[in-house]
Amino acid sequence: MTAPSAERRSPASADLADVPGWAGAVMLVLRAITQLVGIHVLIVLGTLAGGIVGGLAPAATAARSLTSHLADGTAGLAMWREFWGAWRSSFRRANLLALPFWGIGVLLATDAWALAQTTGAVRAAMGVALVVVTAYALVALAYLPLVAGEFDDPWGASIRYLLLAPALHPGRGCAILVSLAAIGWAYWMVPPVAVLLGLAAPILVTGWIAAPALAASADSAASD
Repeated sequence: MTAPSAERRSPASADLADVPGWAGAVMLVLRAITQLVGIHVLIVLGTLAGGIVGGLAPAATAARSLTSHLADGTAGLAMWREFWGAWRSSFRRANLLALPFWGIGVLLATDAWALAQTTGAVRAAMGVALVVVTAYALVALAYLPLVAGEFDDPWGASIRYLLLAPALHPGRGCAILVSLAAIGWAYWMVPPVAVLLGLAAPILVTGWIAAPALAASADSAASD
């Protein structure tokens, strides 16, 4: 993967790391939670702005742009501007990269419907296959916001990397699945948390896990 030469960063409004003791830690956590709520709201607005199907991928990509430096203190109007700038700049690329995943989603939904019509050993075998393919697709999808927003390889090379990423980085794939399961469990147990954080938390966590793998790939490509 090839990363763009310029990295988008936003200045911090305040350096809370200088606040001593537990008070500084609490302020950092509260600021991060507040920003995650704001990012979730922006994801919803960005998804709606693109007509849902056309808005989800660029909204997730723009959200990744914000969560990649969540601790910088970007907030308020600055966060709003950065999100919509990233949303517009990644709109075409993110949607093109998302096309195979929409197709995979339709196939998985069809398989789930067929699974409900079967019984016995066939149902068990189909169920296992459906779970495995769904898990693989979720891990691959977790890489999409990073590849769409932070790298500029051609469509074919980017799709190839996305589809191979779970196999290339199995350890990170397992970590992504565990983190998504933990977030899903938390959302199930405390529904208000799901309402407040939505996709912002999964994008934050999976981005942290997946980013080093893409950085290593970019370094490897640069050294070739």
